[in-house]
Amino acid sequence: MFRHDYFGEIKNMHGFKSESVFKIPYFEKYVKIKLGAEYDEDYGRVEVPPNEEQLAEAEETLKDFLNNIDTIILDIQESTFDYYKKNYSHYYEKPFEVLFPNSKVQKTSSELHPPLNIDTKEKHFEFMKEICECIQVLKNKILIIPIHYALDGEHGIEIQIKTNKVVIVGGIAQTSEIY
Repeated sequence: MFRHDYFGEIKNMHGFKSESVFKIPYFEKYVKIKLGAEYDEDYGRVEVPPNEEQLAEAEETLKDFLNNIDTIILDIQESTFDYYKKNYSHYYEKPFEVLFPNSKVQKTSSELHPPLNIDTKEKHFEFMKEICECIQVLKNKILIIPIHYALDGEHGIEIQIKTNKVVIVGGIAQTSEIY
């Protein structure tokens, strides 16, 4: 464990994580920050803590993201809505069986739930407001944001952002392979 001025206490627990939490506007809860990759190119655990240069880059990346969140959120909403239309709308836009009951989609007294009528990026975004435990900040200004996705509790949704632009949207642990 060591301390950084911006990230606070940093512990090695399945990757190096801040003990300090950060509020990400537009999302519902505070999150920790995972600094760097958890595994190396040989799939071994990274045991060497980030150095000062890497921490400075991670700090700059996170601050830049937070300072530009109003613009970035529009890209997140559009990209994830496109992902929904491609991968989930065929299921949720007609009467469906509730496979993952949660606060947004609950089993009804009838056999099938009525269609969700998700026809805008804003309506869709209501199903993805809770970030998982932490956001990962990688080298080259890359952030990985894993989200508890109310429409797919098994796979979730994950967003890779590079230099404040959405690069890829996929299930949890699917986007970090492509950086």
